[in-house]
Amino acid sequence: MLLTFALFTLLGQGERSKVDPRLTSPSRTIASYWEALQRNDEAAALECTVEDTQDVPYPGMLWFLPQSAKLKLTGFKFLPVTAGHVMVTYVVCYRPVGSPTEEAFVTGCELVRQRGEWRILRPIGEASMPDWKPFPRAVDI
Repeated sequence: MLLTFALFTLLGQGERSKVDPRLTSPSRTIASYWEALQRNDEAAALECTVEDTQDVPYPGMLWFLPQSAKLKLTGFKFLPVTAGHVMVTYVVCYRPVGSPTEEAFVTGCELVRQRGEWRILRPIGEASMPDWKPFPRAVDI
């Protein structure tokens, strides 16, 4: 009986598990990742990925996107692979600075759930990159 009492006193004594609110769902993780890339915040971008993965873009890899006034993610489509593993495709919409029109491309990635948080494992294929269109800008002379 003493042993049972001792075991009950130890319940709940471990470290509390804290789940980052940015990583509570696949879509929130992806949105947090793109926000970090747009700000060139390497630490925040890496927090959204599986540790030691080399397959995801890193800050500075958004070179194909012109400076954008607005960036939003839409059209999320989820394909569950197994429990805690999902493939997601989505549309990245952006409006380049100085352009009246919005551009978009489709991309995707695999995510896994680790200790209650969703993290990006790897991209799915190649993103359908938009055709590059230079936008006229005012030039100081």
